[in-house]
Amino acid sequence: MLRISSLLISTAFLAAVLLIAPSKGWAEELPEGVTYQTVAEYSVDVSGLEKVMMNKLIMEPGAMWEFTVNNQVFCNVTQGSILVVDHEAGSSTLYTTGSRWAPTKGNTVTISNPGDETHVHWIYALIEKK
Repeated sequence: MLRISSLLISTAFLAAVLLIAPSKGWAEELPEGVTYQTVAEYSVDVSGLEKVMMNKLIMEPGAMWEFTVNNQVFCNVTQGSILVVDHEAGSSTLYTTGSRWAPTKGNTVTISNPGDETHVHWIYALIEKK
């Protein structure tokens, strides 16, 4: 019973830390209108990987965030739209509900919500073993 309690406390602490700084290199304080939540994380038995994290990104209309993509991630828009500018690739793509994509690890991107409704998308991050 003590082991389970310790595990739950450790998991809650890790989740709280990840809400503050979701990934090394990302802003410690999120821009106004941006919410980033780690919803779940799973250990995996895949060579080179430690875990998979499931994250939810919510952006209010007009919100903008620039950061470096530090892990291999896969994204899925479930509400609204998001404009993704990849500075290294020189591309600008508008994704809408139902869109899926995988930004390039290591690239700096600026994401913004150009629409008039709240944007929601899920980010599945592959966390490599260190």
